[in-house]
Amino acid sequence: HIQGTSHSSARMKKGVTKKRGDNDLSGCLYFACVLGLLAMCCGMSVGFSIYNKYLFSGPIPAPILVTSTHRVFAFVGAFMIWMLASPSFYTRMKIEENPQMLKQILLIPVGFIMNIGMNNLSLQYTTLALNQLIRAFSPVSIAITSFFIEGKVQSVPKGASLAVLVAGVFLGVFSSPDFEVVGFLICAASLAGQSLSIVMTAYVMGGTKVKLAPWDVLLYATLPTLLVLLPWAYSLGEFDVMAQAVELHGIKRVGGLIVAGGCLAFSYNVACVVFIRLTSSVYYGVTGGFRSALAIIISFFLFPQRITMLGIVGTVFAMAAFSANSYFTMKEKLAESKDVPKPSEQRKLLDEEEDEEAVPVSKQDLIRTKLLQ
Repeated sequence: HIQGTSHSSARMKKGVTKKRGDNDLSGCLYFACVLGLLAMCCGMSVGFSIYNKYLFSGPIPAPILVTSTHRVFAFVGAFMIWMLASPSFYTRMKIEENPQMLKQILLIPVGFIMNIGMNNLSLQYTTLALNQLIRAFSPVSIAITSFFIEGKVQSVPKGASLAVLVAGVFLGVFSSPDFEVVGFLICAASLAGQSLSIVMTAYVMGGTKVKLAPWDVLLYATLPTLLVLLPWAYSLGEFDVMAQAVELHGIKRVGGLIVAGGCLAFSYNVACVVFIRLTSSVYYGVTGGFRSALAIIISFFLFPQRITMLGIVGTVFAMAAFSANSYFTMKEKLAESKDVPKPSEQRKLLDEEEDEEAVPVSKQDLIRTKLLQ
């Protein structure tokens, strides 16, 4: 009996070893997948910023109209996923069954227009380096807005990082020889719109259980933005600019540039969605400082830009403070998530308690366990 028990113990140990090996392999594959997606997201984010700057400063100086085409590509991509994907991958959320969702959907286009629309417009009037540096001011803008709307007070480490960020951004922006008032004001307005939309969305939708899937957001919130973007583009004369670009560069080149930008925009959205699904939006937010710094560095090799020593110091301080603020935010979010057990973990604890109550441990079982050990 003892010999048979030793054989079974050896088989159990081999099974445990094999299971651990499989877990290690799956863990390595998961880490490699997340790392690859992170590199893809960062690369596409920087590449998209550079591409837009090239497009709006050169062949097609019509940022609002081109942004409208990006929204069309996003809707078409989401529609194809809805039509072709299996229900296990994506099932459309029916907004007619939940009136609360209308409030959330209406906030998303407003935030997009104020944020992305004006940011793309600013690229026509300012350099990419200054654009990214001004956008790095977003944590400060969000903190100020959340204080006045929600009464939220930042922690001491985050407050210190925000103070350094303010000093770095002001030093880098106002010491730049490329500083332009119009571009600065438009980019600052987009920053204010981003902060207001983020804070108001969290404030209005606080406490509700309604959550849209990423594909629902692309499916429902893209076309309403066209109701504002297209008249806006017409008022700026961008339809005439587009016609002139077609006459100058040809329909094939202009069409190819628009299609490339739309595909890049949709692919970037998909990559970010998959990365956030595998990890968390907090981890993606931490990479913001790295993405901005990379875009600033590359922009000096591709576009005619100037910078002073004070500008370099201010940029370094701003990027370091932005990364530190993202790190402190990540620690706070992780601490909050640890305090609240996931539903699956709660179900597992309940199942374990039920198993312990339903199957009492006998004295013979204890002796057998000792022999196996």
